[in-house]
This record gives sequence, structure tokens and C-alpha cells, in this order.
Amino acid sequence: MTDTTYILAVDPGNEKTGVAIVTPSGTMVCRKIIMTKQFNDEIERTLTEYYGIVHIVCGNGTNHKYLYPSLQQIGRNHRITTSLIDESHSTEEARKLYWKYNPPTGWRKLIPTSMQFPPEPVDDLTAFVIGLRYTKQLRQAANDIQGDIIDASELEEKRLHAMEQLYGKGDVHEN
Repeated sequence: MTDTTYILAVDPGNEKTGVAIVTPSGTMVCRKIIMTKQFNDEIERTLTEYYGIVHIVCGNGTNHKYLYPSLQQIGRNHRITTSLIDESHSTEEARKLYWKYNPPTGWRKLIPTSMQFPPEPVDDLTAFVIGLRYTKQLRQAANDIQGDIIDASELEEKRLHAMEQLYGKGDVHEN
């Protein structure tokens, strides 16, 4: 994946659903809250509007058992992969992001943001958090693969060293 590709992150809800478009590097492209009744139409519209979505990731919380099968079907129709991700405590993270993007003003400045609830829904930011968790998994998987490559070269180096110990330097032959 490159930064010209996108990930569609979904925070499924009963009444409203958060949606965010994220780059593989974790940059937010857009976010919105859609009515769950209009879920399929809105997802189709988003896929048309943001050409380059290569994966859809859905949180495994509220209402995912109803919405995820729809996402899988939409994904198949558009040849886009789908996956579920753990969304534990994602709403709390989204609330923190809300205050980061919208610092309190007036009397709200006097109260710690940890004691305040945002004055508007944060489902879209929760979807962004879900997208960030997925991109973090992508980076971790890439690092693991890179580690395996390094481990393989280290293993080869150790094998050659052992062969030198057994047979002497001049007698080691590469196949």
C-alpha cells in the first residue's frame, strides 16, 4: 500500500455509524457520521467518491454483527478486502482526540477535559481510532517481516560460521 491508497474505517452503531478514510501511514483524509439506516448507500457513495480504497476495517463493537456482513458483501462487489479489529476503549480515545482538535473555550477551560464529554458525537473520530489501530497493525506486520528477513540473513551468517569452524575457511563451498 502507498499513500495513494486508502483504508475505510467503520465504527458500527445502532443509530449512527462513524466512518473515516485513512492513509496507510495514519493520516486522516476525511471523517463523517452517517445514519445507520442509510449505511449501504453511504458506504457505496464513499467508495465512489474516494477511489483508491483498498481495505475496509470495521470495529467489533456495537452492531458489527449486523453491519459487517454488509461491508463484506460491498467489499466483494468492489474487490476490496475487509477485516474486523478490536475496538475496546476506542470511544475514550476518540474523546481525547476531540479535545485535541477542539480545545475547550470559555468556562470549559477550567475543567479538565478528562472530566468532560464532547458536546457532539465522536463516532467519526472513533472510526479514525479504528483506522489508526489497523495501520499500526500494518506497520507491525511490516516490521515483523523485516525482522524475519534479518533473522534469515543472521541465520545464514551463523551457518557459514559453523561450517568454517567444522571444515576450515578454505573448505566451505557455497551451493
